[in-house]
Amino acid sequence: MAKAEASFFTVIVTGQIEFADIPSCDNAYCKYAIVHGDDWTHLDGPEDGISQITRKTSSGPEQKLVWNFPVEVTYKATNAFGWPQLILSVYEIDAMGRDIIKGYGCVHLPIASGNFVRTVPLYKPLSASIAQQFINWATGRPAEFSNPKFPAMGEGREVTRVQSTGHASVALNVITKDMANFGYSEAKGAAVRVAI
Repeated sequence: MAKAEASFFTVIVTGQIEFADIPSCDNAYCKYAIVHGDDWTHLDGPEDGISQITRKTSSGPEQKLVWNFPVEVTYKATNAFGWPQLILSVYEIDAMGRDIIKGYGCVHLPIASGNFVRTVPLYKPLSASIAQQFINWATGRPAEFSNPKFPAMGEGREVTRVQSTGHASVALNVITKDMANFGYSEAKGAAVRVAI
């Protein structure tokens, strides 16, 4: 009996959002979401989540906000257009108990099988005017994106002013299946640390 050819390829991703390094932040939690194109179908695992609140433990220069928050998701697709992206939103809890955005970041999930560590730059939007900056400071509500998935979109980003706030580290393990049937290489990726 002949082996049936696959009608889709599968991408399985596991790993964790390890930590963030944000100098002006002493406690924080992280929200994540995974977005993908229309040709992709979610098979298993949560596509979004929220971590615990963590605090910096020392006053030295190597302070990090450590979460080690798990990520595990499976997709199927027939083409690579709309490859899944991981969006991070890091929030600090201020003295008044308000959630204050400390940084957004976005990275494509790796396209090859293997173990990867990605350094994701974090940034936050700036207010459009000095008057808005003063109002935001007085109310304790800095500018933030109305759509948390905005960092993964291309439209409108060219006019958005942002400020770098730090970076996050994400460790991912990727398994792909049947990509060669659709003309894609299934070569194993190297276990590398990549700064984006």
